[in-house]
Amino acid sequence: MSIPWRDRIATLLVATATLIYLLWLIGPLDGLAASSIALLVLALGFIASASAVVPGFAALLSGSRMYLALASLGGLIALVCGVLTVTQATEQTLAILVVATIGLWVAATVRHTMVHHSTPAAIG
Repeated sequence: MSIPWRDRIATLLVATATLIYLLWLIGPLDGLAASSIALLVLALGFIASASAVVPGFAALLSGSRMYLALASLGGLIALVCGVLTVTQATEQTLAILVVATIGLWVAATVRHTMVHHSTPAAIG
């Protein structure tokens, strides 16, 4: 099963965000504030979403309502935790932001891979 190229870009971006968070957590980037890490994670997550989700947004809206609701909830959780981390610099909200970002990436990649695999002519 191949991963669509847009999801490969999103994978690289989310992996980078996760690595930055882990480096901050274990020490090499501990000089940065949690709010700075949150801004990086939010930016990378936004670009990942723009590369993998936005091009297929019309299909997303006409697809599974349950998936759309869960993805929207995940995105809202990530956004709220990102804003809270930027404004209050808490480690807990940063951790939730990273987990939500990874969860959104997993869900989108699995969905896109299944759609891409089941319809060879599908774009992205």
